[in-house]
Amino acid sequence: MEIEGVLFLAAGYGTRIEPLSLLRPKALLPFGNTTVLAELARQISVLHPRRVRINASRCPEELLKELISVWPAEMCSVYFEERPLGVCATLARHADTMTEGTWMIVNTDMIIEGFDAVKMMEFHRETESSWTVLTGCFPSEGSYSPLPVDENRCFGTGRGDPVHYWGISLVEPVIPFLSRRIQASSGLFSELAPAANDNGYKLFSCNMEGNWLDMGRIAGARENILSGGSYIHPNACVSSDVVLEGTWNIGPGCILAGGTVLRNSVMLEGSTLEKGRIDDAILPWFCSSRGGNIL
Repeated sequence: MEIEGVLFLAAGYGTRIEPLSLLRPKALLPFGNTTVLAELARQISVLHPRRVRINASRCPEELLKELISVWPAEMCSVYFEERPLGVCATLARHADTMTEGTWMIVNTDMIIEGFDAVKMMEFHRETESSWTVLTGCFPSEGSYSPLPVDENRCFGTGRGDPVHYWGISLVEPVIPFLSRRIQASSGLFSELAPAANDNGYKLFSCNMEGNWLDMGRIAGARENILSGGSYIHPNACVSSDVVLEGTWNIGPGCILAGGTVLRNSVMLEGSTLEKGRIDDAILPWFCSSRGGNIL
């Protein structure tokens, strides 16, 4: 099964997860032995896209490197946004690129455990949909806007039972061109979806079982990162008498000095634990700590 392309959205401001997003975009947060972006790319690779693009307002080279870890370099490209445009405006900017075939649009601030990209694509084709969104159960914590879906599994009408959008869409070329025509600024479901429905396009919700992890919210970020399991990057320097307890994720270039203790915590790239202990915390990128209370 093949699709024309994938567009990853990685140019947001990241305000929900500040200060972690001040140096790196959310897509580069760790998950097990990889990153959020690379894990999403791996899940989507079963669709064999012909082209892969990512928008970025920070660290474009680092984001591109993650894509190239999954796909050949000649398939991948970066669209640099000096300021985040919002999903609708980004679609409008890419309308000339998305002139044929099916494109998958992917947020990069979440992990979906159990995501079946082939199943979603089969649903999209069977329904002859112009725009299919992936939906599922609301997470147990956090406040998220509901998306109404009616008894025919259609959205965009403003009617039906509330579901949770899981951040992945399949679109045909009519959707980005409509976004350009109506000049929707940011309202993916408040502006673009009703306009698509009014134009007679088929808009369907593909509901899926699984676990949706919000990697873009400071509350819960540590637990969601650690759900990928314990990991120590080969380039990390961990003294032989360091004590590791519970679950941990230690990124590239991290240093744990002798006698330190790390428990149920995350050390992002380049961070250092000089002394003492860290419990249930995230040590930000390139940050040095002597233990105690941090993020």
